[in-house]
Amino acid sequence: MTPSPDPQVSNPTHQVALVVNGVFLLENLRLDELSSQRAYEFALIVEPLKRVGGTGSTVAPIAIR
Repeated sequence: MTPSPDPQVSNPTHQVALVVNGVFLLENLRLDELSSQRAYEFALIVEPLKRVGGTGSTVAPIAIR
């Protein structure tokens, strides 16, 4: 939910998913090539940037069939 109804809270949905429920969020994945190849089952490897003290980063997702 952006903007937040409370100006003191930024991205409350992300905060609840990540902090409260421990859900990792992946957004804007391009899955059209996997879908066109009918690759519905695969191992997903996600490599985040190495950041000390970071709470999030861009990732390099890899799908292995």
